[in-house]
Amino acid sequence: MSTAMSPVQIFVNEGTGVSVTGTLDVTTVAGLNRAVCDFFEFEHAGGIDVLTLDLSTVTFCDESALAAVRHARAVCTDHEVALRVIPSEAVRHAMRQRP
Repeated sequence: MSTAMSPVQIFVNEGTGVSVTGTLDVTTVAGLNRAVCDFFEFEHAGGIDVLTLDLSTVTFCDESALAAVRHARAVCTDHEVALRVIPSEAVRHAMRQRP
């Protein structure tokens, strides 16, 4: 899934998880949250043990990154699936700055 004129691209990777490229902030996090929920609607989600949330190509983010990870963790818990997060340096920095 990708939105025209958006600073972010969100991809649902069949059988593995969701990846994000670009900016993850208050204006784009809702799209990521939808993609995580949508992942489990696809046939390929059955039988996976771990959902990978690949944020390794996020170039900018704010505290919304932490909210997105919490949301993904909650959705994975509901589906009895583990969550693996691959953060970029920008995501690591934002998570270290949290209150």
